[in-house]
Amino acid sequence: MDRSGADAMDQLQVRDRSTQSTDTNRSAVHPGWLVTDRCVAERPAPGDESEAILFSAFAQLMRTAGALDRAASETLADLGLTAGAFFALLELADAEPNGLAPSELARKLAVARRTATLYVDILARQGWVARSPHPDDRRMVLAQLTDAGQRLVCELSGAYKRRLGQLVEALTPIQAERLRQLLAAVPLTTDAAIELGTRDVIAAPVSNGLSSAGSRSIESERYNRSAR
Repeated sequence: MDRSGADAMDQLQVRDRSTQSTDTNRSAVHPGWLVTDRCVAERPAPGDESEAILFSAFAQLMRTAGALDRAASETLADLGLTAGAFFALLELADAEPNGLAPSELARKLAVARRTATLYVDILARQGWVARSPHPDDRRMVLAQLTDAGQRLVCELSGAYKRRLGQLVEALTPIQAERLRQLLAAVPLTTDAAIELGTRDVIAAPVSNGLSSAGSRSIESERYNRSAR
């Protein structure tokens, strides 16, 4: 294993021992991020009420996603990776030995292509990913794991997956699977919004500086902070 991977393993073992000594009933992200003892009856809701319920669900999802993203970045700080870059690493491992084009990686991660390219840049900087020409189209490149990247996934990914899974340990396995199913039902594209005639709503964030380039710079800043 390369030096960065060995350092990550040492720090991971220390943090795991520390985690085991804490109260396991404590919320892994922050108190109240998910309340598991409340149940809302499934019943049709009239117009305005239905919209309010949908927005409330969206707002809670965004709060939870933000909390989990911050907690995941702290968990992965030993590797100097953001959560997005870590999942890019796992997708590239699943694609071995063929690798993935940035556009395909972006589709699998449900991010902009520029963001996927940034993930590849981060992983390449660590020596875990390398670019190579596409065998069928010389204009394209493929991102593939290096030998060091393959060793990292083989030796450390399981431990980090367990630590990331502990961030939702407030859920039972049945609840966790139900949550996964519910989230899988949420479209990962803006097609549904376009069909509803809300192109102006979709375009608004771009004019406010939240374009894909903006999201790329945000991810870059996250990486820079984790690498310090």
